Amino acid sequence: MTDSTTPTAPAGWFPAGVDGQERYWNGSEWTDQVRPVGAGVEVAGAPYAAPEASAPPKKARNVLGIVALVIAAVGFIFACIPGALIVGWILLPIAFILGIIALFQKDKPKWQGLTAIIVSVVGTIVGVVVFIAIAAGAVNDAIQESVTEEVGTADVVEEGATAGEAPAVGEQPAGAVAQDLVLGETAFGVDTETGMGWYAVQVTNPNTDYIFGNAGIDVEAYDASGVLIDTDSTYTTILSGTSWLVGRFFDIGTGQIDHLEVRGPTAEAATFASAAETGSLELGEITTGSEYDRLTVNGTVTSNFSEDQDLVRIDVVARDASGKIVGVDFTFTDRVPAGGTAAWNVGFWEVPLDSKIEAYPHL
Repeated sequence: MTDSTTPTAPAGWFPAGVDGQERYWNGSEWTDQVRPVGAGVEVAGAPYAAPEASAPPKKARNVLGIVALVIAAVGFIFACIPGALIVGWILLPIAFILGIIALFQKDKPKWQGLTAIIVSVVGTIVGVVVFIAIAAGAVNDAIQESVTEEVGTADVVEEGATAGEAPAVGEQPAGAVAQDLVLGETAFGVDTETGMGWYAVQVTNPNTDYIFGNAGIDVEAYDASGVLIDTDSTYTTILSGTSWLVGRFFDIGTGQIDHLEVRGPTAEAATFASAAETGSLELGEITTGSEYDRLTVNGTVTSNFSEDQDLVRIDVVARDASGKIVGVDFTFTDRVPAGGTAAWNVGFWEVPLDSKIEAYPHL
């Protein structure tokens, strides 16, 4: 403390109360300016009492920033939980606004408010991603609700006897019950040139008046030890009768396919469609030729549907002279006109040039 009879020191550098440092006195109070002792001209023998040194004032806490950060962290956690997503969407905007306000608090730390803003923005993005994933999952579950059972393994439900007047066109007969799809012959192999596997599976819809719309068929390749090597999925409309589905395995690597397992919709997924109303696709004459070592196949498909059919798929199976399936391929038509005909063609590289060709159209 200075003596009350001693005049206050003029502005200048004085010992700061910390060894080796001086602080600047502006004539009435201490400033935040400090320097090492001896960095300037010393005030020696001054007739004034040096003011007492004091520590620089500490910045106050930014309470609003801390609150914003806590709310943002909690909102982020809720945004990651599907069942509590709405809570996160309520808390995150609040944290964002509080963070902006905290950022402009005078003489208070800014990092809490800035961090709260960043966390709230990232949390909102995460919440949107979670919501999209939930919505996509719900749609997929609705489409694939019945794609869990192996084709042809469920017991056939006996149809109940019906009597009385015939149902109106388009109306499901009383007591009519759909039957499961039936899995028939299967075949598989590997293209030596590409290293990719291929498969062909025979599927029969025994129902005259039921179809399987947008049916998901999963074909799984297993090795001799029962290890699943690869899976291929096909989505198609399975009309009444027998057909073939073909495809490829892209990720078998060095695995050796021993057998296939096929999974698809059960009878509960069948849709009633009177045979009198359901259209069909019919194949015309198939011709083959050769180009170098490539077997070329050409054909036509005719529709008796009342509307044009876009992207009709043609699955093609090649058999050697003994009847063994030795290769598969498929193609699409751009459009088959209602009541009209469209051409199609495919090519085989690794089958005998005299192979017998079978083709099956699918919606």
